[in-house]
Amino acid sequence: MNQRVIKKVRCNICSAGCPIDAYVEEGKLVSVEGSRDLPGQSGGLCSKGAASRQYVYNKDRILYPMKRIGKKGSGEFERISWDEAYRMIAENLLRIKKEYGPQAAAFYAGYPKWYRPALLRLANAYGSPNYCTESSTCFQSAAMAWRSIYGNDICFPDLMHAQTVLVWSNNLYHSNVGMARPYQSLKARGAKIIAVDPRETVTTQAADIHLKLLPGTDGALALSMAQVIIEEGLYDKEFVETYVYGFEEYKAYVNQFPPEKAEKITGVDKELIRESARMYASNGPAGIMFSASPVVHNINGMQNYRAVMCLIALTGNYDIPGGNPSRPGPVSPCNEYGKVKRLDTIEAIGEKDFPAWFDLPCEEAQCTRIADYILKEEPYPLKAVVGFGLNHRMWPEPEHFQKALKALDFYVNVDLFFSDSSKMADLVLPAASSFERDVVLNGRGGMFFLSEKAIEPVGEAKNDIEIMIGMLRAMQLHDEALEHGYEKYMEYILEPSGVTLEELRAHPEGVKGRVIISPAFKRYEKEGFHTPSGKVEFVSQILERYKDSHGYSGLPEYRDFREVSGMDREAYPLILNTGSRKPQLFHARTYRLPWLAGLEKATLVEIHPEDAKKYGIADGDMVRVSSPVGSICGIAAVYLNSQPGIVHVYHGNAKGEANDLIDRNYLDPISGFPGYKSYFCKIEKEKGEVKA
Repeated sequence: MNQRVIKKVRCNICSAGCPIDAYVEEGKLVSVEGSRDLPGQSGGLCSKGAASRQYVYNKDRILYPMKRIGKKGSGEFERISWDEAYRMIAENLLRIKKEYGPQAAAFYAGYPKWYRPALLRLANAYGSPNYCTESSTCFQSAAMAWRSIYGNDICFPDLMHAQTVLVWSNNLYHSNVGMARPYQSLKARGAKIIAVDPRETVTTQAADIHLKLLPGTDGALALSMAQVIIEEGLYDKEFVETYVYGFEEYKAYVNQFPPEKAEKITGVDKELIRESARMYASNGPAGIMFSASPVVHNINGMQNYRAVMCLIALTGNYDIPGGNPSRPGPVSPCNEYGKVKRLDTIEAIGEKDFPAWFDLPCEEAQCTRIADYILKEEPYPLKAVVGFGLNHRMWPEPEHFQKALKALDFYVNVDLFFSDSSKMADLVLPAASSFERDVVLNGRGGMFFLSEKAIEPVGEAKNDIEIMIGMLRAMQLHDEALEHGYEKYMEYILEPSGVTLEELRAHPEGVKGRVIISPAFKRYEKEGFHTPSGKVEFVSQILERYKDSHGYSGLPEYRDFREVSGMDREAYPLILNTGSRKPQLFHARTYRLPWLAGLEKATLVEIHPEDAKKYGIADGDMVRVSSPVGSICGIAAVYLNSQPGIVHVYHGNAKGEANDLIDRNYLDPISGFPGYKSYFCKIEKEKGEVKA
């Protein structure tokens, strides 16, 4: 009788990292369940995690190193050995370094994210300043906004002790399922919830107040809340007087946004704005729950988020229990995460276009415009890309990025699946899934876990960091943490915590670090703030540096995308919004899983009933959505969950890619983030039937 064994694995299909019980029989993954015997786990598993076997044993998995034999983009490859692959990498990258300098190679981390510090180490060992990640269009703009005010990393809310929680554009039931239970507990203990979201979601349904704004108008809403708080004397005068820089300028500016004006801009009722402002300011402690990218995917996105983040200091909710504390619980130190620094001795790509990105700093290059940098050879020739999980669909006008990949001297992509982006490569390497590797994880409360290797990798796949170590050795480069192998690297990560790798292998439930840093509040009383003024900066001195050269404002100014875009609104009267999470999808990765892809026949185009009536469209009709740069077809889905005048399209589907509709130059001038959630389009009924 075959014996089944259970391995404790952290799911890596999306970024939530939920624990899974992987059932293994004769070396094969046979089924999965959500873990039940770990603290805080009830056995739940989302639809993506439930499809793990289709993920691991997918027909698109890359099984062996593959070298291009046809023209770039032809998809013609032949199998080679790992030794030949490493020789090919070393020969090309060392040649390019010799001819053009180390800056001519970019090292890119797409998805998943677990290996990022190691890739930065590889880039540093090579000597390139051009380490970059998908955070060029994801998290970093929000982090920049926070640093411009507080000078440190984002402080997330203390849900356990908050009396009011302001959830700003975060549908955690679809984007972070593990947070659902703590969120539900808020209502159970009587806490108040204010949800800001252009759409009605499972998250907003639990809120006491839903501020249903137009996409991209977050800044005006936040400034209006601040106007009410200041006008009614609800702000923390002592904190503001002692610790805030630029308050008088900020006060004068927010006075331009009374709720009556904000109602016209945002579509949110003026009395709801007042009620929310009073609740957040008066029913404390109060925390704000942020999300990575919805607010900042707008051409004024970073400033919009700065307006939101100022509310924390304005009300004295910074670094206190129940507010947004800098360290709400015990932590155990480890090496790597957030500690490896990017080389800055050579100008990086994006540095001239987006200088505040590097001053705030993001510890990576800004690569939103990398396709133009490659094709125009600006600011210098960029000849090679070493990609890990690179997906061209992350960028606006993704086919333009494909064109740039085709122009490179050398491009290698490491991935699980043979994607369209991999077809442009000279070399494709097979990566191991989370079920096929050991990974050390640093969790809440000072805990460490080992996500176990449940099965041997399919084909000749290797874990990403082992591949990086192979590249390092092939080029005879040196890095103290990587060059001794992957096992030693995991031990290196754990070293400051006092926990050993052997302990983690013996305790799948996790081990608490022996070196614990206790919670601390109001650390600013002793340390100050790591900003140029040493205070919370409502007027950012870093942004002010670029007032003349780039037009940046130190205040969290609101610029309405509808007014500054220069768009012909008669030709494109509707607002295009893309990127909102769906429970079965995660970017482009899960469209290849039959269980999940089968839930939608084609790309769904969500419109309001008023717009459906106006344009003669019925639910289920085939429609065409067009913008100034492209058009796609999909199925009309008529919903009441947003305001009229908005079209929602999820991204990542090759049969109807929403990012094909976004102009690659439609960017936030400070962060470089594309305006995915507030572009412009038109819609019309299409003849014929939708093809699956």
